[in-house]
Amino acid sequence: MDYRKRMESLVRELLRHQQLYHVLARPEIPDAEYDRLLDELLLLEKRFPQFAGANSPSRRVGSDLDNTFPERPHTVPVLSLNKLYQPQELGQWLLKTEAAAGCGVGFAIEEKIDGASIVLYYDQGELQYALTRGNGLLGNDVSDNVRTISQVPLRIAESSRLAVRGEIYIKRDDFERYNSGVAEKYVNPRNLAAGSLRNLKSVQTARVPLNIFVYEGFFANEFSRDHLEILQRLRELGFRVNPRLGFFCDDKGKRLRAQHLFPGISAAPVAAVEEYLRRQAASRADVPYDIDGLVVKVVELAVRQELGTTAHHPRWAMAYKFESPQARTLLLDVQIQVGRNGRVTPVALLKPVAISGSTVTRATLHNQDYIDMLELNVGDEVSISRRGDVIPAVEEVLEKSEQHPGIFQLPGSCPFCSTLLVKEGAHHFCKNQACPERRRRALNYFCAREQMDIETLGEKTIAFLFAKGWVQSIPDIYSFDYGLLAGQEGFREKKIVRIRAGVEASKSRPFVRVLAALGCEGVAAAVAADLIAHGFDDIDKIIAAAKKNDWEIFAAIEGIGETTARLLISHFSKPENLRLIDSLKTAGLKFVGEKTGGDMVNDSFAGQIWVITGSFVQFNPRALAAAAIEKRGGRVTENVSARTTHLLAGSHPGSKLAKAEKIGCKIIRENEFIALLGAL
Repeated sequence: MDYRKRMESLVRELLRHQQLYHVLARPEIPDAEYDRLLDELLLLEKRFPQFAGANSPSRRVGSDLDNTFPERPHTVPVLSLNKLYQPQELGQWLLKTEAAAGCGVGFAIEEKIDGASIVLYYDQGELQYALTRGNGLLGNDVSDNVRTISQVPLRIAESSRLAVRGEIYIKRDDFERYNSGVAEKYVNPRNLAAGSLRNLKSVQTARVPLNIFVYEGFFANEFSRDHLEILQRLRELGFRVNPRLGFFCDDKGKRLRAQHLFPGISAAPVAAVEEYLRRQAASRADVPYDIDGLVVKVVELAVRQELGTTAHHPRWAMAYKFESPQARTLLLDVQIQVGRNGRVTPVALLKPVAISGSTVTRATLHNQDYIDMLELNVGDEVSISRRGDVIPAVEEVLEKSEQHPGIFQLPGSCPFCSTLLVKEGAHHFCKNQACPERRRRALNYFCAREQMDIETLGEKTIAFLFAKGWVQSIPDIYSFDYGLLAGQEGFREKKIVRIRAGVEASKSRPFVRVLAALGCEGVAAAVAADLIAHGFDDIDKIIAAAKKNDWEIFAAIEGIGETTARLLISHFSKPENLRLIDSLKTAGLKFVGEKTGGDMVNDSFAGQIWVITGSFVQFNPRALAAAAIEKRGGRVTENVSARTTHLLAGSHPGSKLAKAEKIGCKIIRENEFIALLGAL
């Protein structure tokens, strides 16, 4: 196996699923499947650290950044959590943590509510702004929407600066009532809560029954010794703190103190934790909101500081995830889906069954290998779970159908164009570029919010235009006379005007968006930004580089591996893709990046070889720093070597910093780098 290629493939897949879950609230795979992929990547990174990329999902929280809202830097740690699934595993983690601390430790256990993470920032007693978790360094400013939540204090009796982390959620009963009154149904309360924070009009958010619990406070005056004191102070200031707390410590005095601060708290020795976990899991249905686990935290702040954090998670906290609820139902049929790049995905059509308050009718079957593993066929009785309480999954066959005793097989040809399917790795593909389903999916992708953001051309409208034969390819979006919609059911004059305006507005989208929307596999917005920042700020430059058929031209850019580089060459060498670009140029789309002050500023970095590592506030993505170096004559490489002259080190720099220090190259921090640029 080519382990570097496998790691690059895992990184692309995991980043894509982070975007689907955190930003679009449209997850495609179960939590357990995501965790399996992440565990595989972690194992490979441990074995082959030389191939681990700085932007690996193992080094960052899942980002929910959305360019619709302004970004602000976080001033407090906003990390993700490591996860465990068995009570015994958590018991072992508690013992290991106590051993690392070298003293008796108290552990708080709080419910892990399935909602939308938020950070509230206060100064001089006033709520200044509210940020989503974002990528852990930056968050989206959703202050106007958060201010509509009555449970969020707008003024508090605390003059010093204060940051408060919390979870915005919706009770199940409130969700059912709200969902019954809207045309476009939401899948679950978490998706509605996350989506409501991104409403462009706060009056819409005010109509949604949002709640909040807070669980961490960062006081500028550092008055407290432990986590329980912080929660008590937050409660005094008017914040909602979840009263369903557990506290475990072998020190009886500390347990009594916890019960004094929080009457009714479950307080017991550490050995009782596993039984507490089982009780909480068994009683979760009695809680009026969705929880998918518990969070266990070291209480003492001094111990937290000593244990420290990784780039991804604190070492003093752990998430314990509940097992997914299951139900028994019947597999009615298997539907075959074909994506824009030709990937074939089988989907289980199920006899409707209720799980965790939701009715499940569909579940992904991933690929033929997954079906073979289950020995699954139409008519079988199956066990269904909601992994992570979100995505339905077929877990096992409980009883085989007498009418269909074998195993379901994917068709040999595409159900939409009859082209023979080709198996590559675990998946089957339709290789026909003219496949009508691939073309329809490509239209949806191009118009989606995260690409060209043509909001007025949603999936239903595109399906109608496609079925009529009016819009069959991406260039048709810009050449079709939308006046022909007059008189068609559902298309009144105002809607037609809005569609025209949306299409016209998309012509002003920046090159980075156009480049990502072209559909080159592996080239999402982040990779497109990296390309542009490294001099590929004109589509003709990318095409010219692709013609050289040298993947190392693109792979020289940090964050772009060999696999993505080869995909770039393949995509921008195909005649049909070049014809598409020519058509979109004619339509008036932007294929040249915005100028940022010329190609070269000066040659002050001439002869210098830089490596960039870690996370940055002003240089996010890091391609911005690379561009600043190259505009001054320097060269940026991915790995530290004997030739490296400078290392630009952000927060959480990893092993590259130690290697750079060992060889004696110059270490530059972000504030020094900013000052250096300003002085040149």
